[in-house]
Amino acid sequence: MTANETNYNSVQASFGPNAHYYTISTGHGNPARLAELVEKVRPNPTDRVLDIGTGAGHTAIAFAPQAGEVVAFDLTPSMLEETARNAAAKGVTNLTTRQGAAENLPFEDNSFDIVVCRYTTHHFTNIRQAVAEMARVLKPGGKWVIMDTTVPENPELDRQINGIDWLRDPSHIRSYSEPEWRNFAEGAGLKVTGVEHGYYDENGKMDFEVWTRRIGTSAENKARLAEIFRNAGPDLTHALQLEVAGEEIHFTLPVLTIMAVK
Repeated sequence: MTANETNYNSVQASFGPNAHYYTISTGHGNPARLAELVEKVRPNPTDRVLDIGTGAGHTAIAFAPQAGEVVAFDLTPSMLEETARNAAAKGVTNLTTRQGAAENLPFEDNSFDIVVCRYTTHHFTNIRQAVAEMARVLKPGGKWVIMDTTVPENPELDRQINGIDWLRDPSHIRSYSEPEWRNFAEGAGLKVTGVEHGYYDENGKMDFEVWTRRIGTSAENKARLAEIFRNAGPDLTHALQLEVAGEEIHFTLPVLTIMAVK
């Protein structure tokens, strides 16, 4: 079994049984943040949009009213079933689903006007190959948009934050810094047009219990994570806006949005 296949199995094991939690996730489905993203991208009524790692379909569904066609793409079949249910419930008729891996997109060259990927790239086994595939299927002049967790340009914080994410979800590969993202984009022949930094927003900070329950974190890893948060130093506390009060732990994760054109 290849490294890609091993991680594909890990992703499906993590997300398959938990698909519905991503429908009700206030971070993934935050209407204000989704509206802001669509406004930044400004799709045209004839645009064909590819949403990679669609999850429960929040991003694909948000783009659908403004676009001609949206393809919701994901590795995990149960996520695509969740997306189809959510789209039908909202009366979306111009959305189709497709299963597969980001590193090997089953689409022709130059076939999409917009490629968007939100809160997914940290699961990709081969990030450069995935970005190259996104660039391949994007039309000349097309828009490429990534929104995902990121890490500061600080090796120790990079190690700590990625370690935290891996303990929560073993299918996590890596969150990347802004310079890394610029390098990935430029290496795939994309021209970066904008970068924004912010924080993951679940109508406020994330609740530790909800965050671990959503992905089914093991009891052992949950205990290790709680210990890390309770003993966090000032740099990590600041980076995650961490608050610990008695048994309650609240925090957020830094997020980067990068846009480019082909």
